[in-house]
Amino acid sequence: MNKFLRKMARSVYWQNFYIQAKELGNLSLFTNKAQLSKIQIYFLHWLSIYNSLYSDLASEEDYISEEVIENDVRTDAYLFWRRTVKDKQKKKKDDKVVDNTLGIPSVKFIEKRKKVKNGK
Repeated sequence: MNKFLRKMARSVYWQNFYIQAKELGNLSLFTNKAQLSKIQIYFLHWLSIYNSLYSDLASEEDYISEEVIENDVRTDAYLFWRRTVKDKQKKKKDDKVVDNTLGIPSVKFIEKRKKVKNGK
């Protein structure tokens, strides 16, 4: 079932429908507007993911291509890679402590410890 939902979600028809529904606001993907089924929720999840992948492709991001999007395993690998890169960038950004009054980075001093060899 998941494979079928992913195939539908990456199709041009459903991607265009999803984009139009987001932009117009009054266009609904489903006849029911509340109490979505699990299948509908999973489908919306994959529509959103493939929409972001096609956005990456359009902005010529590294390591993404039509072949990656068409292959579920490669798509999952790309999503994992993209998440780790974003996490590393966020960590780097968080590591830079900024003095709020002047707007310049602060210096962070770290004490280096000597390595002890063979218990000596």
